[in-house]
Amino acid sequence: MKTDLDKLFSGTLTKKQLMTHLVNIFDSLAELEKTGVDFENILLDKKHIFLDHFSNRLVFMHLPIKDNVFEKVSMSEFLKELIAGTFYDENDDLQFFIKLHNYLAGKPAFQLQEFKEKLFEFSTGRKQRKEAAPETKSKFYSPGFITRALAIDDEGTTVLGAFSEPDEYEEGTTALGVDNRSMSKPFLLETGTGEKIDVTKEVFKIGRDPEQADYASRNKVVGRIHAELVTSDGEYFLIDKHSRNGSYLNGIKLSPNEKTKIKHDDLIKLANQEFIFKLF
Repeated sequence: MKTDLDKLFSGTLTKKQLMTHLVNIFDSLAELEKTGVDFENILLDKKHIFLDHFSNRLVFMHLPIKDNVFEKVSMSEFLKELIAGTFYDENDDLQFFIKLHNYLAGKPAFQLQEFKEKLFEFSTGRKQRKEAAPETKSKFYSPGFITRALAIDDEGTTVLGAFSEPDEYEEGTTALGVDNRSMSKPFLLETGTGEKIDVTKEVFKIGRDPEQADYASRNKVVGRIHAELVTSDGEYFLIDKHSRNGSYLNGIKLSPNEKTKIKHDDLIKLANQEFIFKLF
């Protein structure tokens, strides 16, 4: 059974759930930009954006249309409508939702990276390190407003972002991004903020000391060098570095200095700070 964006945003969402879904939208579009896709032809509609459960990325429909047949909407307009229709848990961080809503209401156009930085800032109260990001001033196709006859070129509709079974789409449909997984670097996803932390070294140190750690946490209960994430012969391991408050893998506390193998989607907890380990 397919899970679309409409279903992901149904019901009452917590701050963590909302952050996860919004960051996934950004990261999925950022991955597509690397392929040189023309964002003008991406279909922005909640019922036509699907979650690929294998990669946990979103699948976008790409329509190489010769003639304009749909009303186009901006990413800003799409996100405004998405947030306006979201039911938020008022017992959670209500100020976060208010700041997010007000930001979208007062921002006619913006970059995806800027939006992601604002999410981080609203969630944590501090600014995130800036990275290059795709422009979002382009207009995207939105269904329901046909202006003249449909005319799709010979290439056919393209499905972007993740693998889907070929027989689920019309003839000529293409899935992009699958072969690129082997080239992607592993990363940690901070569950509280949605921050993506690329693992850039074979011995990647995580801790509170910015002079020694490859990722410096601001969490005071995380040790100066709390743990190491080690890459060896294509496998990945977590090592607790005699931390005072412990390291946990999927709820199990690790012995100090013991090399423990980790895999995709494992939950890592350093003291009280949680991360999800991702291979793609």
